[in-house]
Amino acid sequence: MKETLRQSIARGEYNPDTPFVTQREIVEQFGVSTTTAVRALSELVAEGVVVRKRGQGTFVAPRPPDLARARPGSTTIAYVSPDSDGHKHILQRGLAAEAARLGHRLLVANTRDQNHEERTLLEVAESGADAVVLYPWDGSRAGRVVTELQSRGVAVVLVDRYYPGVATDAVVFDDFAIGFEVTAAVIGRGHRAPALLWSERDTTSVRDRRTGYFRALREAGLPELPERSVLDSYFDMSQPRRRERLQRMFAEPEGLSAVICANAATMGVLIGDLVTPELELPGHVELASMDDGGPEGLSPLAAVAAQLPAREMGVEAAKLVHERLSGSSAPKRHVVLTAHLKAAGKGQRMLSLTRPEPGRPVEGRAARPARRGASEAEE
Repeated sequence: MKETLRQSIARGEYNPDTPFVTQREIVEQFGVSTTTAVRALSELVAEGVVVRKRGQGTFVAPRPPDLARARPGSTTIAYVSPDSDGHKHILQRGLAAEAARLGHRLLVANTRDQNHEERTLLEVAESGADAVVLYPWDGSRAGRVVTELQSRGVAVVLVDRYYPGVATDAVVFDDFAIGFEVTAAVIGRGHRAPALLWSERDTTSVRDRRTGYFRALREAGLPELPERSVLDSYFDMSQPRRRERLQRMFAEPEGLSAVICANAATMGVLIGDLVTPELELPGHVELASMDDGGPEGLSPLAAVAAQLPAREMGVEAAKLVHERLSGSSAPKRHVVLTAHLKAAGKGQRMLSLTRPEPGRPVEGRAARPARRGASEAEE
């Protein structure tokens, strides 16, 4: 629902000068509860997509200046990125703040797919942008275009992932460490065969995290099970395919007691699948995320999560661009940022799946944290 609203905003269906849809209109349009409508609007506000004006209501945030309006001779950075989640918006806010502090203008161009990404990169260069900060798509094919832009003298900095075959400046997370540390923490909680579920397949961040996952298994003396780490997109599968995959993994001799998700969106889809009445999967499951936590800390249903410094990524990208625009000819380099791992106490945030009595639905319940001062017997 939130993504549908975001896409409508991107298409220009809502004017920043007129009120955005209300909670009641969202409830009626999507058939959801008032609580869900409030949460959707609150998340869009937190991500900077819409703004609340006291006494007036909610409005679409002012759109960035049109690329064609860049002033000749001004120092302009173009941020080219898919527009899909809070992580990217937090990154953008860090980039915008630091670019402004350093005296640069920031233009934002959101891309729809890999083909649109390539066209957009050429368009921003032709519009007079002096530099580009690029958040590539999964399976991006824009390496050739990036090389062309660099040959024209346009400074290019990649964020979150990079092209192995193209020399560029980049700001990335230590994705190998993220994959290793999240997996090691899950193993340390007593799980011997955690599964991996992805939303993307063809990026350096995904491949590096998967390598870290394998290293953690090897160091713990555990087998690498291809069925549990295959690089396909669980997020994009049809619901019947997702259910079939879960059923198969739960039925394997190793059992399934922990699942590591690529991000919060994938974990949300997984939780919905785990508690659907069509699946009868009794037992306890702990969930972890390699890209979750956000500004408020550990997700309510994640036992382990890597909290990524997204805003810092934007700040560092602006600093790299500033160096290049200031005439630096130093070798291109990657700035590597460290994620912060958060974990709940053992036995907390555990999803309990119970086999229902005939005619009753499956219920999912997150285990309560222990009460402060309560004895083990009391709990």
